[in-house]
Amino acid sequence: MKFSKSELDIIYQYAAPTKEETLAGMNEIVPVIKDLLIKAIVENAIRKLEKIPEPECSQFVAATKARFLAERDNSIR
Repeated sequence: MKFSKSELDIIYQYAAPTKEETLAGMNEIVPVIKDLLIKAIVENAIRKLEKIPEPECSQFVAATKARFLAERDNSIR
């Protein structure tokens, strides 16, 4: 499944140890998002994550978070 850069950014921001916790955090923000584009990005990311079975989903979320942290650390150096 392909995720856009914006969707991966959202997943990184709400990454949690389990699929359920990650989705709960993302679902919690949807009602308060005013920007329609950002709301669509979050909803698309949620739909895509829901289709990934466990434990692959949690592994994908952890890998996404690790990749973003590594990129951040490299940019600091």
